[in-house]
Amino acid sequence: MKLVATLLCLALSSLADPGPGGEVRAHCNLAALTRADRERDHQIIPILRDAIQERQELSDGYAYRFPATVLKEVGEWVAIEAKCCQPLTYEVSVAPLPGGAVWVRITGHEAKEFIDAEFAPLTAKLATRGTMK
Repeated sequence: MKLVATLLCLALSSLADPGPGGEVRAHCNLAALTRADRERDHQIIPILRDAIQERQELSDGYAYRFPATVLKEVGEWVAIEAKCCQPLTYEVSVAPLPGGAVWVRITGHEAKEFIDAEFAPLTAKLATRGTMK
């Protein structure tokens, strides 16, 4: 899995070039992550993959719903991903607790294909359940 993620990030790094009009498109900057970041990311992904409840398509990205029980892991994951996957915007919201849902919105100019590819390991469970919108 590490090799696949690394190869995917390297392939997607070509998106770092400015697009038409000079906008910077989403890319993956592996050099921004420490070894500890990478190790923790690999620990968190299976937890979030098992916990993810829904994905909703937004005009410029996606929103992912998780139970509040994984709020800590969601926060760690967003902090790691925000270092690597630039210049995407990450928003985390928490509905009233106890029991409130945690939503992560990931958006960015021309970022949907990048998000689909980069976060495929996280959403694999949703694809089989038909809960991706």
